[in-house]
Amino acid sequence: MEQTELITLAAALGAPLLVFIGGLISWFLKTRKEDLQAIEERALERRIETYNTILHPLITMFANKSNQKMREKAISEIGSVQYRKAGFNLITFGSDNMVNAYNSMMQAFYKGESENEPKETMRKFAIFLLSIRKDLYNKNTKLKEWDMLKFMITDIEKFIGE
Repeated sequence: MEQTELITLAAALGAPLLVFIGGLISWFLKTRKEDLQAIEERALERRIETYNTILHPLITMFANKSNQKMREKAISEIGSVQYRKAGFNLITFGSDNMVNAYNSMMQAFYKGESENEPKETMRKFAIFLLSIRKDLYNKNTKLKEWDMLKFMITDIEKFIGE
């Protein structure tokens, strides 16, 4: 009889203890997951801010091809400390593909390829835009590099030779 009472007591205490331990583990895992999500959201916000800073003067240059004053302002923005800082952030937070696309695009600008090889410079810009898309939102996108520029170039088919 004593052994039966001991088993009954152990069962009576064991079930609540298991529920408590299970709840504690569940709470710990949920808290950890929420913390990791919050960190990822902050990192995403930081990357978006960085990419916006990087893109602003480039968009200004492409949108204002005939406005020399706006183009000069965009070029001076690219040389600014804030822009360079955003470049360092991109190198730090961006994916490998993002960093390679950015470096390739910037090297094309530094070497003056936009004057001699505008199609190649635009292609590098399109690859950069596509890498932003993949880095932030959709790694498995089916879009191609030129799809990223079709919204802003009316005769893109002539430009890319399709």
